[in-house]
Amino acid sequence: MREERAETGGWDFSALEVTGRMPVTNRADGLLELTLEPLGEDYWLRPGETFIVTSYGDYGSGHPFEVQYWPDSVSVWCTSWFGTVSDDEGNQLSCGHQRPDGAYPR
Repeated sequence: MREERAETGGWDFSALEVTGRMPVTNRADGLLELTLEPLGEDYWLRPGETFIVTSYGDYGSGHPFEVQYWPDSVSVWCTSWFGTVSDDEGNQLSCGHQRPDGAYPR
């Protein structure tokens, strides 16, 4: 198993145990917004793409993820210490990945 090192925004959570991985696949014809909560980070999947949400650290007595579905989006709540989103090849993605122009008008 390869050693994973994950750093984001100055947080080094590489010492935290991976406590869950969940694939999210867009089976629709258009873009699908994936929101990672509780920070509200947005990632956008093209048709046929799969992203992997990874949970790090203890998640208590429940489950590592809670999922909410909406017509053009899905929200994933990581109930653990931290969560990340990566592509199907394991490359960690940044918030706003593939965000379409005008997605959040001011």
